[in-house]
Amino acid sequence: MVSPLGIIGAVRTSPIVGEKAWFGPRRFGWGLGPVSPEGWAVTAAFTALATAIRQWQGRPRWARLAMFAAFVLILFLKGSEPGGAGARADFDAARKAATAPAVTNP
Repeated sequence: MVSPLGIIGAVRTSPIVGEKAWFGPRRFGWGLGPVSPEGWAVTAAFTALATAIRQWQGRPRWARLAMFAAFVLILFLKGSEPGGAGARADFDAARKAATAPAVTNP
């Protein structure tokens, strides 16, 4: 059963900001991974920006730190609770329950 706060069991399945989680528990290992097109886009943009900053001559330390801090902030605000395979199963079950059509008895 999913609570109104998006919590199933002890796992928070909804993000802090908005209703759609961009990052959810990983299937392998522990942490967060992209679970939506928006999450994949943010991850790709971060990777491209990290590569560009690495190629930048003189690459100031503040640029790397600011980029990393922005990525972590997005993960925190648009991600669910981090976890492993068990948390991912709970996360997937909550997403399936949220998108399932409501059954009514006539």
